Amino acid sequence: MLYRMRHLEGTLTNVPLLKALPKHGGHGSPTGAGVSRYRELYQVLELRADLWLSERFSLLATIPAVNNYRAVDGVIATDVYGIGDPLLLGRYLAINTRCTSLDERTVHRLMVGGGAKAPVGRSDLRYRDAEVPHDLQPGTGTWDLLASLEYSVRYRRNGASVSVIGRRNGRMEEGYRMGHGLSATAEVFRRWDFGEHWKMMPSMGLYHELTGMDDADGVSVSGTGSSTLFTHAGVRVWWRSWAVMGTFQYAVARQLGELMVPNRERLVFGLTYNIQRN
Repeated sequence: MLYRMRHLEGTLTNVPLLKALPKHGGHGSPTGAGVSRYRELYQVLELRADLWLSERFSLLATIPAVNNYRAVDGVIATDVYGIGDPLLLGRYLAINTRCTSLDERTVHRLMVGGGAKAPVGRSDLRYRDAEVPHDLQPGTGTWDLLASLEYSVRYRRNGASVSVIGRRNGRMEEGYRMGHGLSATAEVFRRWDFGEHWKMMPSMGLYHELTGMDDADGVSVSGTGSSTLFTHAGVRVWWRSWAVMGTFQYAVARQLGELMVPNRERLVFGLTYNIQRN
């Protein structure tokens, strides 16, 4: 079980307040212009399963439940709940040097993956008889392709890792397409063992998100697209077959299109149970 929360907040100047897609330009009916403060919260409670079909190949499947919220100048504009788009990601363990030796030495691990997100979640919800913007809908209404890469290296109890996830978004029925995304996490960590069953591994590093410009009928939408750098601090704790994890990420640098609300912070908490196969 995984819980994620993203907080965005900031002031947009001389941008029309649009009934639909206010951050994506040219969609909906203008209701005014000026300086407005946006506050957005994206919350996800996700049920996931990482199924190892062999020593090298696994399938990651997720089903999310979401709550998306937006307030403009302190007035709630959107607050919707629903099932989001599930995803299926196949991953292959290309390198795992510990497979050939159990010695405490330098250990390398590389996983590559690919998959898709299915358009199951609702993408046509309304809030107080008003159209909900696409970026606040529980689902996107599109098939999106995913690719992942995870690499870690460890020497004794110290290590470092890099993970990258890319997403290529599909086009909606009306011809609009959200910007493609690329995110990367780089962290260093140290593992401590307490007795036979307890392990703890704190980590720190950086997290970067890059979102391309939106596309309307093949034309890039001015004012969209973003690049945000976050600091990253987390901890993982294991006890027998159970594991808990927590991560806090705080935005420290950003470059945004003028229609984009700035990212502030992200929180991630997880609870995992490992089913041992006899």
